[in-house]
Amino acid sequence: MTALPKTVFIGWNYDSTVSYYRCFLPAMVLGADHLVWRFGKSGAELLGGLGDLPEPDVLYQYDIVVLQQPSGRGWLNIVRELQASGVRVLYEVDDYIQGARKTKSHELSDVFDEKMVRDMELVMRVCDGVIVTTDFLARRYRSFNERTWACPNGIDLPRYRHTKPPRQGVTIGWAGGIGHKASLARWEAPVRNVMRARPETRFVSVGYGAATPFIDEFGLERAMPYPGAKIEVYPATMALFDIAIAPSAENNLFRGKSDLRWLEASALSIPLVAHPEVYPEIEDGVTGLHASTPAEVEAALLRLIDDPELRERIGRQAHEKVAEERRIEVMAENWRAVLEEVGSVPTGPATSADHPG
Repeated sequence: MTALPKTVFIGWNYDSTVSYYRCFLPAMVLGADHLVWRFGKSGAELLGGLGDLPEPDVLYQYDIVVLQQPSGRGWLNIVRELQASGVRVLYEVDDYIQGARKTKSHELSDVFDEKMVRDMELVMRVCDGVIVTTDFLARRYRSFNERTWACPNGIDLPRYRHTKPPRQGVTIGWAGGIGHKASLARWEAPVRNVMRARPETRFVSVGYGAATPFIDEFGLERAMPYPGAKIEVYPATMALFDIAIAPSAENNLFRGKSDLRWLEASALSIPLVAHPEVYPEIEDGVTGLHASTPAEVEAALLRLIDDPELRERIGRQAHEKVAEERRIEVMAENWRAVLEEVGSVPTGPATSADHPG
């Protein structure tokens, strides 16, 4: 195995789950360095361990710098200065930001406005390449930089070694942050119908308060919205679930989403009911259940609620699949391949000759 080019991953925030999965995890497995950036009084600042500010020229010691979602001319100038010194710069983005701008139900549609998206595209164009999570995103972002790769998420299995606490009844769960309002609304009716038909069920949400609208009908005993949790304790909150759900809004924003909810649920041996368009790797009835229409969602949930052996079997098989194929130690090799390829070519954005795809 060839030596990895000296690489630093720079996440956009130290307590961001996105930074954790897309920067810190691959960096740790590959033996690379990782930092975070934030906006300070004088603009973008780099943070090292325990919040220390590294010297501004620290990035020039690396062969490759992976930047998470930089935008604007300030970052554009930094990228160009690094490239002029022989440093290769990769742009990391795990969402279809153009979809967030166009989707008015997205909580950050006012942040990802036309100017913000244009500023992000500006930096993408001049970087030595773009790294995304899915093939859909790779196809979309090649219009801004032809040297674009998909590096799917991997899961840190030891972090998810949690024992489910004993309890009565069955808990349907959803965990996630912003951007899912429209998708959850599509599945609200079937979840309500199931809870009406099966009084032993409850609905728990972690992060975005998906369970909040259920409180008026079912009370706090059966509808429990929990706030978001740091990655250190996030798996423990998911251990409250017996069944997890992963709906889709059936638009381009969601077509660009990764299958992270399946990875997280499977790491805890929890069966997932998921939309097939976003979760094609799920083998229906084996490593999860596919559902797209409200009727399919209701049927899948009832099937799992009424059959504890089915829940156990699907959860176990999903865990085995993810442990073998999607743990971070396996998926980090995709990053390694990209870094080795980028380290072997001159700096600067790709041309059509560099990447025919």
